[in-house]
Amino acid sequence: MKRLIAAGIACIMLTGCGNSSSSQESESSSQLPDYILALANDGYDCDLTQLNSNMMYGQIFDMVNNYEPYMGLSVRVKGNFQYYKDPAGKDYFSVFIPDAAQCCNQGIEFVLKGEHTYPDDYPQIGDEITVTGTFNAYDEYHAIYCQLLDAEIVSVVPAGGNTNETQTN
Repeated sequence: MKRLIAAGIACIMLTGCGNSSSSQESESSSQLPDYILALANDGYDCDLTQLNSNMMYGQIFDMVNNYEPYMGLSVRVKGNFQYYKDPAGKDYFSVFIPDAAQCCNQGIEFVLKGEHTYPDDYPQIGDEITVTGTFNAYDEYHAIYCQLLDAEIVSVVPAGGNTNETQTN
């Protein structure tokens, strides 16, 4: 259990944190690589919910390590809710996607649109959530981090619970 928590915290630190608004304009669809264009679905530029866990894990990895083509794209992703508070007291919220072996997680931070208070306005840690938002990358502490800005949690399935989705903000 301690290993899982440590891995989760490490992934949050790797995948980004903060409230930067340095989002760039989205490239026109004719300039996007085919591998990104193939992810467009249901009005989203990059709908990761259509991928299996291995493909989604790999796609998030690419987004974090090759962020430029994704800047400004609308993204939808499904995974497990995670929360981390850094030593300075700053809150970070993310959606984590495990690989098929359930040994590794790849995640992306999100910043909800509007005013929200943790824990009142957020799911329980480990709940399966679907999050939408605009992809952004920013520099903090001399490292690049990725996040979804103006995000919304569009569905929540309690951890270990049933598959009936409940709508949230």
